[in-house]
Amino acid sequence: MNALKSRKEIEINFVRACDQSAELIKISSSLYRIAQSDMAETMVMLRDSWRGGSAGSFYDKTAELREQLMSNAQDLVKIADHIHHTADIIYHAELIAIGVSN
Repeated sequence: MNALKSRKEIEINFVRACDQSAELIKISSSLYRIAQSDMAETMVMLRDSWRGGSAGSFYDKTAELREQLMSNAQDLVKIADHIHHTADIIYHAELIAIGVSN
């Protein structure tokens, strides 16, 4: 049994990893957009209409959640970059292993 992958398998795996990386970036963009605009707009509308005793606490907690969401979105981009970079390294290493120079 040959433990080495074929060039086609290597390329399929590389493309799959790149697609997953791109999907994470897409999800990150959506999360960031939600936090940056949609959530901010909702907070403004609530602030304009809710003046109760617990409103301030709610706004503070919501602002913290918004910051965490933006931070998580940025972390997803970093993870996607690492996935893509690692996939690139593995792709080239596997091609070298089967004797294909790129």
